[in-house]
Amino acid sequence: MQLEVFGGEMALRGFDFLKTGRNIRGLTQTEVAEIYGVSERTYQRWERGDVRVPFDDVSAICAQVFKLGIDDIRTMIDGED
Repeated sequence: MQLEVFGGEMALRGFDFLKTGRNIRGLTQTEVAEIYGVSERTYQRWERGDVRVPFDDVSAICAQVFKLGIDDIRTMIDGED
């Protein structure tokens, strides 16, 4: 997996957290976009990595939409490697 500075520490890219969290919760991209209040296109671009997703948005989506902490999702991603 590709690494970059994310949230002040070395971490996975934001789109990894979005995709993993969404899959854990069994949501579609459309559902996440609607719940979070962004366009489906914006969310799709974030999750594909076409546009860098701001850390505040990743953190908020994980907490508000997925009901998971960043560390919970990181653990799931690390377990997949």
